[in-house]
Amino acid sequence: MVDDRHTEQELPSLDTLAARLEYLFDKIRPTPDELSDSDEPGRRYTNKEIADKINEVAADTGVTISAAYIGELRRGVASDPRTSHVRALAAAFGVNSGYFVDDAAARRIQDQITLLNQLRQMDVKRVALRQVLADNGLSATDTRLIEQMVARLRAVAAAAGTGTTSSTPADRG
Repeated sequence: MVDDRHTEQELPSLDTLAARLEYLFDKIRPTPDELSDSDEPGRRYTNKEIADKINEVAADTGVTISAAYIGELRRGVASDPRTSHVRALAAAFGVNSGYFVDDAAARRIQDQITLLNQLRQMDVKRVALRQVLADNGLSATDTRLIEQMVARLRAVAAAAGTGTTSSTPADRG
């Protein structure tokens, strides 16, 4: 029997600068502080927004970039940016600049982004559960008890090999 859990976690190949940049656009989302009231939560950054983030700190970094150039980098039309642009793009996405040039660094950052996104999804599920329980008149104490019961059931299922194998401190708290 083949364990399918590892194949679904397989990360995409990031063999070009364009692929690495596109991966960041695909996986890293604007923070709530960066969104306006009319923006859809969880949407992707635009080229202009990343250019604006870079240009906002140009007085400190000396680096400016256009949205059009970022688009060219994403499409692979431009594939040899200045080192200062690589550093600025990395800073705009909050990753180490080695991500763009070092395969091992890119893999580590990919793993970190995947883990962060999984943790965010888990938190969203917990928030949704709490809201459902509150909507049904349960107190905060009752909600914590139910969360603890769910965490315990997951642990029992994992020990029996019949359920999920992940139990995090957030699941237990």
